[in-house]
Amino acid sequence: MSKIVFYCHDTLENIQSMEYYRQDIEALQVLGHEVIVCNRYRDIPWRFDVLFVWWWTYALLPVALARLAGRRAIIAGVYNFRFEDPSSGRDYFGRSRLQRLVIALATRLAQANLFTSSREVEEVAAHFGLRTAHYAPCAVGDAYFALAGRAAERNLLLNLAWSGSENLQRKGVWTILEAAALLKQRGLKFELVLAGKRGDGFPALQQRVIDLDLSDCVSAVGEVTLDEKLDLFSRTRLYLQPSYFEGFGLAAAEAMAAGCCVITTEAGEVPTVVGDCGVYVQPGDSQGLADSIEALLTDPERIAEVSGRGRERIRRLFSFAAKKANFDSLLRGLSIQS
Repeated sequence: MSKIVFYCHDTLENIQSMEYYRQDIEALQVLGHEVIVCNRYRDIPWRFDVLFVWWWTYALLPVALARLAGRRAIIAGVYNFRFEDPSSGRDYFGRSRLQRLVIALATRLAQANLFTSSREVEEVAAHFGLRTAHYAPCAVGDAYFALAGRAAERNLLLNLAWSGSENLQRKGVWTILEAAALLKQRGLKFELVLAGKRGDGFPALQQRVIDLDLSDCVSAVGEVTLDEKLDLFSRTRLYLQPSYFEGFGLAAAEAMAAGCCVITTEAGEVPTVVGDCGVYVQPGDSQGLADSIEALLTDPERIAEVSGRGRERIRRLFSFAAKKANFDSLLRGLSIQS
């Protein structure tokens, strides 16, 4: 059994609740490794076999110490290498020179860099001349697939996004609200739920709902528990994710597994995840989003066909079993045995 330190510069609450962290920890454990979770440098134990870090931003110090101690170091996550649209936020090239240097050194020092995006595997490997870049997509847990058979009326429109100011823009939440206002003007009846961990942009989100006169049909509910999220997915007809950038698009994948029809954009890794099993609009196009929502709500047969194909795609490519097999292969390639 290998002792693996899972380090992430985040709160323990987030590490326990965020699916992308939790799935990696669980996959390592299921493969027979002892996993020690740390979120502070000083809590990293002296004795371990492998250091597994999420996010390159805070990886340099622990990775350097692991290498000095003769231990293997792995970094995983979304690199945010190059955004197609500047309004998406700050990518690698938008960081300061010092930050880019820190990230680049960590990238070069790690024995393996695991990217959730196949696109970023190629881009980052080419930029740094890496031979340590590997594709390690996120996984969708079995509980989501079980929702497709649940007897619940699917009448919701749903979006899940952390309401940090920059994230609300990148995830297209303002576009969703503008589309909702257009739909209300057309007389369409709908219920839209905006959920996700509350960030500094949550008050602005609430105010925007009021300003657009959407309080009777839009609920900004903030963070939900796993059980509450599963319940929302079981009642969702259309999942809306009109993002400007996605390093993977886990929420859309979860929605597809749960039997929801997804409306999204061809941003970042989304086409790799969603494939031809969703409906695409342009980022920032509230008119196009409103038109797609209205068209689908009047065509239940198309919703059923698209959502059915989507569920099978996620099961085939991004199940927890696929994650476990991916990690097993990667770790064996690094001579890390359980």
